[in-house]
Amino acid sequence: MGISRIVFLLSIAIAMAMFVVSERNNTIEIGYQIAKLQKSCVELSEKSRNLAYYVDKLKSPDVIAYKVQSMKLALNPQEEFRGTLVASRTKTKEDATKIRFNKTLVTQKEPVTTGRSLHY
Repeated sequence: MGISRIVFLLSIAIAMAMFVVSERNNTIEIGYQIAKLQKSCVELSEKSRNLAYYVDKLKSPDVIAYKVQSMKLALNPQEEFRGTLVASRTKTKEDATKIRFNKTLVTQKEPVTTGRSLHY
């Protein structure tokens, strides 16, 4: 009986040691995955910053004006407006909603009538 106990305790000790080693290997592998994901996150953040820079650059009025001129469109850049846009709704005789905007705030074109009697 003494030898069987020793073999049993030895097998339990070996199983526990194997469990500890496998858990340690899993911990190390997860650490490598975390490092790889952090590196990927840094690279993606840098790409995001670069793309945001290029988007801001393309949104600049100078670039837009150049594109309009290069496409030979008949558009004129408007002055920057720093006020508020006021719209009023009134009922017309046809029970349609009519929206009136101040012409200088929205466009320099004449009002356009659509099927719903909306005027811009």
